[in-house]
Amino acid sequence: MDLDIPEDMTVEELRSFLQKDRYLPGLDTEWFLRHGGKTITSYNTETKELTNPNVYLKDLIHQGSRGNDFVWIYRRSY
Repeated sequence: MDLDIPEDMTVEELRSFLQKDRYLPGLDTEWFLRHGGKTITSYNTETKELTNPNVYLKDLIHQGSRGNDFVWIYRRSY
């Protein structure tokens, strides 16, 4: 899915947007947002824990030569 990211969108706001539109389904699962081969954040659907919620996505895009592709990875927690 292609998505235009506002200049001020954080990891938390992206997670909220994706979950609201049901792009992050799952009970007792963990999601990882990866960029440039590195994990930026993880989100646990059972505990609602989100790591690095205040990271701005545009800052990641403008850092280095990693491009502007992000990948969400799904993993069952049990």
